[in-house]
Amino acid sequence: MISNRINYIILEGPDLAGKTTFYNQFHKKTGYKWNIRDRSGISMLIYAQQYGRDTFRAVELLRQELYNLNNFVILLLPPWEVIKERYEKRGDEIQNLESLKYVYQKFQEAAEEFECYPNVIVVRKEVDEQIVNNIADQLDRFENESFKVLQKSTQSICLQSDTAECVGI
Repeated sequence: MISNRINYIILEGPDLAGKTTFYNQFHKKTGYKWNIRDRSGISMLIYAQQYGRDTFRAVELLRQELYNLNNFVILLLPPWEVIKERYEKRGDEIQNLESLKYVYQKFQEAAEEFECYPNVIVVRKEVDEQIVNNIADQLDRFENESFKVLQKSTQSICLQSDTAECVGI
């Protein structure tokens, strides 16, 4: 059996989505087994769009991350009301409610676009112990998948492109 090692687990989601909570619970559950990045390509692209910056490098980074099947993106997207309630309780250093809503909508669009990728996990509710356990189990299984399962993942990611092919996976 082939052993796959996960390179990175990338936590994505709007401000106040529960990334820090997930990070802490996940590391507690897994004993710091994997390297977790707090935000990356999706966030870079969304915030570049929000602030009118060039998006080319963010798009290229996102492609590199998604086309590497040894990376997993966990996109946390609880209901808007949860985000709004958290904002009203504790605020945010950078965002106001209007800009937070914009960012949230962009993450919704990203979730819809990328959730069909085999290495993207979208969580559409608040983080709890069951979600953390399920994702940890899913990632453990990935590292021990058979060649046939990996072949299907590769085919799946190629089919997501406009040309049904991928370079660099």
